[in-house]
Amino acid sequence: MIVHVKVWVGGCLAAGVAAAGAAWFTVAAQETGTVHAVCGPDLGRDEVVAAQSKAVAVVEAIENTSYREDGGSAYLTTRVKTLEPLKGEFGDVLHVTQGVKNGGTPGRYATDDPDRYAVLEPGRQYVIAVQSGSTAGTAGTEGTAAWAWYVEPARRGAAGEREHWQEALTSPPQAAVDSSCEDVQAG
Repeated sequence: MIVHVKVWVGGCLAAGVAAAGAAWFTVAAQETGTVHAVCGPDLGRDEVVAAQSKAVAVVEAIENTSYREDGGSAYLTTRVKTLEPLKGEFGDVLHVTQGVKNGGTPGRYATDDPDRYAVLEPGRQYVIAVQSGSTAGTAGTEGTAAWAWYVEPARRGAAGEREHWQEALTSPPQAAVDSSCEDVQAG
């Protein structure tokens, strides 16, 4: 009987030590956490995209004209036809550059958020928001192409997108508490 009690007590002590060690490890791991700031505009809100953009339009992608890599980043330039200018001035045809990553096969590209930053594919219509570069329809020489920081498939058609984005353009976004960061997450 004494042997069974010693085994039982010894087992309980070993389990207690293991539990205490796991708890200490969990607490220690939480103490050394990091804080991540999610800075920049909230691309999930169209009124924010509209307010923060130099220009917005519904376009049809005509052809991908160039792909280049520079310092670990990749860029795709696409010639587009303007279907419906929504904000700012747009030429009839212009070149738009966007950041992409290689999709694995030649001529295939990808982005991290295909819903809010889709890859411009020839023959398809998109809403694009431009932050910099020329939207006047220049020849698209390097450094003059419009920089698209937002590309979304035009699911509502040109007229439906015009109606939707006109509402977004007239609805001022709520000001963030801290204009440099929208959200801070501790991890």
